[in-house]
Order: sequence, then C-alpha cells, then structure tokens
Amino acid sequence: MPDNIQIELTDQPFRDGRIGIIDIGSNSIRLVVYDQQKRSPVPIYNEKVMCALGKGLATSGMLNPEGVDLARGALKRFLALGRNMEITSLHVMATAAIRDAKDGAAFAQQIEQAYEINIDIIPGKKEAKLGAYGVSASMYKPQGITGDLGGGSLELVKINDGHIGDHASLLLGSLRMIDESKGDRTGLRRIIEKRFDELTWLEDQKAENFYAIGGSFRALAKMHMAASDYPLHILHEYRVDARAFLTFVREIARLSPEKLEKLPGSAPKRVPALPGAAIVLEHILTRSRADNIVFSASGIREGYLYEKLSPYVRNMDGLIASCSEFAVKGGRSTSYANELYTWMFPLVAQENDRERRLRLAFCLLSDIALHIHPEYRAEWAYHRVLFSALTGLSHRERVKLSLALYHRYQFKFKESWPSLSLLKKGDAEWAKLVGSAANLAYHLSGSVAGNLHKSSFLVDKDLLSLQLAGNMQDVLGDAIKRRLDGVREAYDNYAHPV
Repeated sequence: MPDNIQIELTDQPFRDGRIGIIDIGSNSIRLVVYDQQKRSPVPIYNEKVMCALGKGLATSGMLNPEGVDLARGALKRFLALGRNMEITSLHVMATAAIRDAKDGAAFAQQIEQAYEINIDIIPGKKEAKLGAYGVSASMYKPQGITGDLGGGSLELVKINDGHIGDHASLLLGSLRMIDESKGDRTGLRRIIEKRFDELTWLEDQKAENFYAIGGSFRALAKMHMAASDYPLHILHEYRVDARAFLTFVREIARLSPEKLEKLPGSAPKRVPALPGAAIVLEHILTRSRADNIVFSASGIREGYLYEKLSPYVRNMDGLIASCSEFAVKGGRSTSYANELYTWMFPLVAQENDRERRLRLAFCLLSDIALHIHPEYRAEWAYHRVLFSALTGLSHRERVKLSLALYHRYQFKFKESWPSLSLLKKGDAEWAKLVGSAANLAYHLSGSVAGNLHKSSFLVDKDLLSLQLAGNMQDVLGDAIKRRLDGVREAYDNYAHPV
C-alpha cells in the first residue's frame, strides 16, 4: 500500500493579488502578469515589444539608440497597464544588454528615476540559475542540462531534480552572434566553437535531457512541429529525440534566409537568428550527448518568482498544487480526492511514481465537468484539461489525464482525435480503468467525503469484487451494477493487455 499523498493547502507567504514582471532583455521587453505568487502561477497577460537594445552591442559596446527610445515607450505603457490591472507587486529585471553595455547602468538609473521603480540587473550566472529554476517550476523532476538563449547571452546549467549544479553564461546571444559574424556562417561557427571551448563540464557525462529556453529555440521548435505535423500545438514540454532534432537543426543551419522564411511555422522576425540558434543547439546536443531535447515556455521570469518562494512551497509538486487549487475554486473537496485516490489503489497496484501523481491529479479534477450538459461532459472534460495551463505534465501525460477524465463521464470511446496518437501502450487501458472507477465512486458516494471507506475493492486471482459495509448495501441497484461491470471490464484489459 503506498503512502496516502495528502493534499496540503497552505496560505502562501505573499499577499494576494496579481504579480507583474517586466523583463528588459537584449532583444525584447516583456510584461507578464500572473494571477498570484504561488507554486504554479498562471500568466493572465503577456505582451512583448521588440526593442533590440542589444543590437550592435558586440561591436559598439553601447545600447542601440533606437532600442533605447522604444524601451522607454514600452516601459511607460507597461507601467500604466500594470496600474490599470491593479498589480499589487511589480518586479523589473534586466539581463545581458543592460549589464554588458557601457551605458547600461546609466540607462537603468534614468528609468528608475523617471518612473520611480527599481531595476534588478541580473548577473550572468544568476540568470543561468533563474532559467533552470523556471524549468524546475514547471516540469517534474527535470534531469539534464538547461540552456537559455537570449539576445545577448546563453546560459547553461546542470540540473538534477531541481538541484542546480555546474552553470555558466556564454557571450552567445542571438543578436550578439549576428553582430559578430556579420552574416558569415563559417565565421559564426568559429565564434560558437570558441565560446563552447571555454566550458569544461558540458561533456563530463551524458545528459538525459536538454531543456531549451528562449525565443530562438522556441522558433525552431515551432518549425519542427509544423514539419512533423505534430498533433498538439503546445510548445511547453514538446519533447523530441535529440538525434532526430540534430538532423533538423543541421539542415536549418545550411539554409538561406529566403528558404528559411518559406518553411512551415517560420516566423519572419526570427529568421536572422535561426542559423545561430541552430548551430548552438548542434553544439549543445553533440557535446552533452543528450537523449532528448525538451522545450520550455517557462524560463527566467518564472524562475525569478520560484526563487522567492519558501523552500516548503518550492518543494510542492506544481501539478498537484495547481489541481488542488482548481478543485477548491470549483467548490470541490480535496478530502474526497484523497479518499478516491486511496480507494482506487487495489486496481492499480503496479503503477509507477509518475502514474501515481497523475492519478492524484485526476482525482482532484474528477468532478470538473459536473456543471456541463450531460451530453457534452466527456468531450468537454477531455479538451478542458488537454488545453489547460497545467504544468508538470509531458504531452503524453496530458493526453492520458484528459482521456481518464473523458472516461469519468463516459465509458465507451469512439473518438479519433489526433492528440490520441501521443499515447503509448497501456495508457488507454489505465485511463479507462481510472475513469470508470471514479464514475462508480461518484454513484456510490455523490463525491461526498466520508463515504468511500464503506466500500473497497478485492482482487483475488484477477477476479475483481466490490465489498460494501453497513448501510452502503442500500445504494446497490442497476446503476451500480452496470458501472461495476464496466470497471471489471476495464480492469481485465488493464491487467491483461493484448
């Protein structure tokens, strides 16, 4: 019997209210507003302005004058927008362009005085850590190396279950590479190779995953998704075999700008930076010998908030924290979710750690569609979770959880959604078993805590029976028998896969 995973809802060590971050980068300035500072904050507003503050910095040593004017206008708008959105806490940070430019500190000081704000100029090595924290905040037990390619620098970090190891900041930002190479791909390769030779730890041991952060990396991911006709248009946790992606980026690095613009999924504004990003990825994947590349939509901004959480809150599972909040906001009982999680255990005794946490997330969300018309509950539940802002889920797990919620409301499944192609052997059987068991539990208990302990599953030589105690016998009827038959069918398929 596993430990009963209790769901703890604690007051966050921050005041309620929306949290804003203004990120002054080398290429863009971005405002992101989050619903609250907590374990898994939800971005409710996101806007960027391409200012290119770092354009020409590698050769001039100064901020781009046109970018400075654009930055002032963007900051004025973002601060006004923050007031209108009633942000209760605002963080303004600046990275490579401001910290490296000769006039960067003076520009930051002028902005601070003009708008009465404080700008946190992030050192390179801290920026590396914050990018890794961003991955830790939104992925489950990341293992490998994180890499954040910005406009002015590349930050690399070894990460093990959220613990930070070796880290470095290299002068290999997308704008910097364009400035230094002046369009010469051969020269660009020499620059990149020289900077990577400065690292002594990247090749120490084989990496399980490389976690790619930053706009140029994301642009490559979107192009690869389009080229492979990927069925789920969610970039966060898009996972690709590293050898397959190496073939792709090597082709990108050879193509002319005109051909790059014509590729499916290509963003014209990103085209000048794509060859450099592709060559950087080629070096990272070959030197680290990573098995997979995993793309992250979460980076320095999320890491900045994550670092400010107490160790207790940081150690929470982000997926479970989000789902428990989801349940509470929907007026559902987390106590019932705990009971349901424990009650199901005899059915899924062989599940692994990732399936256990996925099943707990399912239990928290199991009543998600009760307010939807009965004819559409199953389909609505599937797509509500598939397209949700939940983090800590691989794409395969996202589909698996969504399918379990479909079966919470409907036993038979006749859909042919493209996203189902992401499932692997045994996933559909697990989803049907978990979903149909939750449906039975609902008809036994009405989702009211304190009832399910009066019933239990017994598995004897693969024969499944339901034991009822006391007045629980009174709820027996055709509705229960039909659903129990469904659970037995699902259990047989789960326990004896074809």
